[in-house]
This record gives sequence, structure tokens and C-alpha cells, in this order.
Amino acid sequence: MTRTRNSISRAAPAAASPAGDPLGRLTLDERLGLATRLEGRLVEHVLRPVNADAVRRQVDYVGSQMLDLDTDGVDPGVRAAMTLDGAVDMLVHSGPRGVGGSLVHRVLGTAPPDAADGACPAGLVVDDAERALLAQWADGGVLGYFIVTDLVDEHAVLHNLEDDLEYRVFTGRSGIRPDALAPGLPLSGRILPVGAVWIFADTPMVFSPDSITDVVRGVVGLLASAPSPAYRNPRTLARARELVADHHRAFRDLFGDVLVEGTATHVLDCYLRFKDRIGAPAEEFALLPSLRDERWLPDDAADPDDAAFALVHHPVKGLRLLDWYGQLREVHTPPLAPWKPQRLAQVLADPDVPSWVLALLAERRPEHLDELYRAATGRPGFAWERDGAALLRDREPPAGRDEPGIVMASSVMGRVPPPG
Repeated sequence: MTRTRNSISRAAPAAASPAGDPLGRLTLDERLGLATRLEGRLVEHVLRPVNADAVRRQVDYVGSQMLDLDTDGVDPGVRAAMTLDGAVDMLVHSGPRGVGGSLVHRVLGTAPPDAADGACPAGLVVDDAERALLAQWADGGVLGYFIVTDLVDEHAVLHNLEDDLEYRVFTGRSGIRPDALAPGLPLSGRILPVGAVWIFADTPMVFSPDSITDVVRGVVGLLASAPSPAYRNPRTLARARELVADHHRAFRDLFGDVLVEGTATHVLDCYLRFKDRIGAPAEEFALLPSLRDERWLPDDAADPDDAAFALVHHPVKGLRLLDWYGQLREVHTPPLAPWKPQRLAQVLADPDVPSWVLALLAERRPEHLDELYRAATGRPGFAWERDGAALLRDREPPAGRDEPGIVMASSVMGRVPPPG
């Protein structure tokens, strides 16, 4: 993880800062130097012998995630170095296996109490200015894929393919050669904020210009599974919410309800009618979750007389096609058979079952909610009216709770067709 310390050609004055800001007295050049040294110290700390077991576990995890990638032509030494770099970066900025408890949060004292397997922060002492920088890095900065749009002095303007925003990144604070970047080149890496500007957390991976189609297709796949990065852009978030609300009104107008249940043939027909009704937004490249999950649609193998499917539309989370709704409806319908709390407990532990679907069922089948949920949760005093909302909220991670259930890809991705 090599870093080159090049100075900014003219030290910029510090931007106006709130009183008491320990970074406020530093010039931009001084802030960037401090940030670069701090990032280097974090990496060096993770690589200390005391953290060897955590690094080994993270290397094994990153290596397992790379099994599906085409790395046959990659030199084994290069692949090993990439795996180690990725493992260290995750331990510093996103935590073991990417689930929290990063070294940054451990130093700040904001890591979850049950965080395990991370890098031990003992011996890493930071001053007030460094702690202020760590607070800026608490969300991990921005990890993603970019296209270089401009080069000015010692900074590059990068267009993020996931959030459709531009970032001014000082290249002098990374190990990348200045002549390695050119407008139009795609690259990937993590960038960290230093006030209103950014530095690379490590040397980014630069791709060849003719790989742009493959890079874009890969980013579309990432957004389809985790659309959150796109919603860093407030315009994208606002447009996505508007689209989902329009689709919700169209669904209700078309079917007279937010839910359609029936045979495989009936639900598929309703899905196609809804798809025709909403069309496709002309000014955005949008993917509906159900459109990217067509493998879950009823096919010729499904019994056309099997009433096991439901099509549901939420005003914020959008469209979901469910093949388990009928059973879950039966769980919520009296009488309370012994198998029902057991099945509900399994559902509550399954993150793929949206809480809003459970809330809809509770609204439509309120007869024995207290008794059902007491048995399913093992909480004798549970009362749905008092405790239900908190239970459904807490079973889902905070990130993404209010995000629209639609994938919005950036305008740059319009240059290639979506994956078929």
C-alpha cells in the first residue's frame, strides 16, 4: 500500500470552520497531509502482529468472495496482494466481513458492543484533529467505480457510476502515477473526505478504456442487489421516490388494492398488465426489483391452479412478488395452531421478508396478533398495538429502511444496454 507525498502546488487556505474545529486552523495542504498520514497509520496498525488473526480471517473472507470472479489470468502474487489490500481496507473502514466494527469506529468508541474479530485499537493514539478526520470517515467514505472526467493540477474529477455525482480527488495523496490517469478511464477504489475534497484511501485500480462496458454492467449488477449507493445523490433519491409513488397509484388504480393474490397464471398476468401500465421512465435508467428478479416469476413448471403467489405494492418500497404470502396469511388467520408461531419466528429471523409485508398482514388479520407474536418472540408481555411497530423496525437494518424500492442507475450507464 504505497503512498506518494506530493505537495499541492499552492497551499489553499482553510475553509471557514465552526468555532472549536481542530481542523479549522490548518490550510488545505496541511489537512491533506494530515489525512494521508492518518490513513497510513490506520493501515500500519491493522498490519501489526497483534491483529494477525483478524487479518487472516478477513483475508479468508475476501478470498472466498473472489471465487466467482474470473482471476485465472491474474498472477498469484498480484491476486494475493489484492486480497490482502481488500481485507485491510475492510478492517479499517467497514469492519470484519463488512458488517460493522471498523477500526475507525473502534477508535472513535462507536463500534457496536458485540463487534468481534476486528482490529484491536490498543496503542493507536490520535489527537483532536485526527479524531475530527475520523469522524468524517465514520461512514466509510465512498467505495465504488468511477470514470475520470477531468484532470486539473494535482486533482482528478471522478464521476461515480453508482451515485451519478462528481468528486474532486487529490491524486498527489496516493501511490498512483500522475500519468496513469486520463479522461475516460474507469477505476475503482475508496475515497475519503477531507472537508469538501477527497483523497484515495489506497492506490485505486485503473481499468483499460475498452473495459467500460464490462465495468458498467458490473455496477448495474451491484446496484440491483444493493441500490443504496445511488441514493447518496439527492436528485436520484427524490426522482426514485416520485416514480415509486406514481407506480403505487397506478397499481391501485389497476387492481383496486395494493395486493393481488391468486394462481400463478393470474399473478403473472397481473404483473404483465402492471408492467405495461407504468412503462419505462424515459429520462432515467431504472430497474424494478421484480424486473431484475424474473427468475422468481411463475414459469411453465408452476401449477397454473396453485394459488401460492401474491403481487404487492408498497408506496415507498415498491413492488414485490411473493411466493410465500399465502402461507404467511394463514399464519395470521385464526385459529392459532402450534405450527404458526414457529413459522412466524422463522420469518421474523429472515431479513429477506420485508417488515412492511408483515405490517400489511397484521392490518388485515388483527384477530390474534398478541397471542401469535407472544409465542413467536418468546415475550409474554408483548402487545401488538404497543410493541409491534418497534419489533418490525428493529428487525431490519437502519440503512435502507426508507429508501425507495427501485433501482436507479446513473446517467452514465445509459451508454450500454442493461444486462439481459
